Amino acid sequence: MASDGRGSKKRTNKKVTVLIVLLIILAVLAAAAAFLLTRSKPEPETPLDFNREVGDENEETAAADTPTVDEDAANSALDQLDGESSSQPTRDEGWSHYLLLGVDGETDSYTAKRSDAMIVLSVNQDEGRVVLSSVPRDTLVYIDGKNGFDKLTHAYAYGGADLTVQTFEQNFDIDIENYFTVNFAAMEEIVDLVGGVTITLTDAEAKHMGEYYAAWGLSGGTQVLNGKEALAYCRIRKIDSDYKRNDRQFAVLMAIYDEVKDLSVGQYTELISTVYNHMYTDMTLAGAISLVGDLLSVTENGTIENVKLVDSEHSSAASLDGRSVVLVDNLEQTAIRWREALGIDDYEPSARLKQISEALEELK
Repeated sequence: MASDGRGSKKRTNKKVTVLIVLLIILAVLAAAAAFLLTRSKPEPETPLDFNREVGDENEETAAADTPTVDEDAANSALDQLDGESSSQPTRDEGWSHYLLLGVDGETDSYTAKRSDAMIVLSVNQDEGRVVLSSVPRDTLVYIDGKNGFDKLTHAYAYGGADLTVQTFEQNFDIDIENYFTVNFAAMEEIVDLVGGVTITLTDAEAKHMGEYYAAWGLSGGTQVLNGKEALAYCRIRKIDSDYKRNDRQFAVLMAIYDEVKDLSVGQYTELISTVYNHMYTDMTLAGAISLVGDLLSVTENGTIENVKLVDSEHSSAASLDGRSVVLVDNLEQTAIRWREALGIDDYEPSARLKQISEALEELK
């Protein structure tokens, strides 16, 4: 890592992910269009239910030689923790953090759906910085109330965005201001609306997209993908890893942005309607407008920094009840490294993070 903590970051010059772009478009319209003032869409309350079945045919089976996680030992360690020592997540001075969630499921019900894309949006107005940090969906984390470890993606199925936010705060010590949930169905519609996206496929990716997601007729090379094909590309995971899946999602988001910025006024209106029907947030209208103002002023002359909160260098594959999970090497050090990337040199991990990190070590 470079001495300023930013050397390993991939910078995306003058580009924003489609989630941010759509947030900007939504909030700008909200300031001028009365219908948004009367159509508040907070996410429906999701009752906690840790007995829900959250696995499906896409649940990945761990390889035979993958190290097995000792879940009983970890849960036993957690049983010994003093609940009163729980603490609030650390507040990073000068930074505001937001959670962007991509949910795979129909918009009529967010209950029992998994969050397959999770990105922390961090904004520092004084320093003129915007940072996007992704986390693999299969990262093994502690989910409060479940009294045990499970995949991060399952927190949404158990308790919606609220529990997902709480899980992020406890496991990564990040104080989340607000969340924005976007249904993946929106991506397919948006890609078709902008006329497709240009993506370079490998032969293996093209073959997998046909065999698993019925996106037939594709081959390796650079080409324009329609909505169905782009969504299939985002879902690829079995041919390599969860980390690569995150990379593919970013590639599609960047490609969408390339097309979005050239839309006509009429197309923007249709785009806004499409996104609004697939998005939920706990942010107020005033808060959204304020955030947009910050984003616009920061990105006007700066760059968007793209980092991975959990990367392949500091985590590994493991098996939990035969299912493949991503096991972080050291949770506390993960939070410290992330602060280093943000340039925060006075960070002290919270008591709760230290507890969870120590219990997680019992898994190994």
